[in-house]
Amino acid sequence: MKEFKLIRTFIRMALQEESAYRLNFFLNVLKAGLELAGSIGGIWVLFWNNERLNGWTMPETMAVLGVYLLVQALKNLVIAPSMNLLGGMDGEIEKGTFDYTLLRPVSKQFYVSLRKWSPWSIFHIGVSLAVLALALLNMEKGVSAVSLAAFVAALAIAVGILYSLMLLLSSVAFWYRGTYVLWIMEDLMQAGRYPMGIYPRFVRMALTWVFPLGFIVSVPSQVLVQQLELPMLLAGAGIMAVLFIGASLFFNASLRKYASASS
Repeated sequence: MKEFKLIRTFIRMALQEESAYRLNFFLNVLKAGLELAGSIGGIWVLFWNNERLNGWTMPETMAVLGVYLLVQALKNLVIAPSMNLLGGMDGEIEKGTFDYTLLRPVSKQFYVSLRKWSPWSIFHIGVSLAVLALALLNMEKGVSAVSLAAFVAALAIAVGILYSLMLLLSSVAFWYRGTYVLWIMEDLMQAGRYPMGIYPRFVRMALTWVFPLGFIVSVPSQVLVQQLELPMLLAGAGIMAVLFIGASLFFNASLRKYASASS
């Protein structure tokens, strides 16, 4: 299919671009190490005098951190780099270079969502999987094949919700030129480093049903530690479907607001 050929081309171009800046590899490794050390240090402080925190053990909290790092790495692999090109003062919409995107003989949503890749995020994916593996090895109860399959499904739902939210926020730039609102996502995602259970009830409700961070990080984590019931997973799938359809409709409606550089 044409779309798969385009994805291969996008990835090849990203590899060629990144290979020209080899220092980036070492900077990314350093950044990942510092972020990981800070996150693990924060968890260690939380459990300094506690074996459990609102029912969560340290290995289970480490699993949440692993899921958080994995979701962030998947986001930074392609979704964030692609959509970051839209908004802001240097974005395509403000500069008028979105004209060229409109001329591409391919779905505009597809192109906007997958055109820019960050190969170094593969390293971050590896780090997150290592954190997850370490957490699972230290858990009191093992993880079954069914739990792993459910985790993969929950992770797919999480990425779908995250993508839909980012597409919604990115589309705002069509209505208010020069606006960059993806920073909202970055700030709120920081709360996903720790289990939702450690937050006050009203915060948990807001981070689950208003801004569905709980479905992005906590639900996949709860699947791994076998603390999640099937209805919650199905609710996440329903939220993902509604958000994806809504985001797609809003994006296509926003395209009509764009005034080209030549108009």
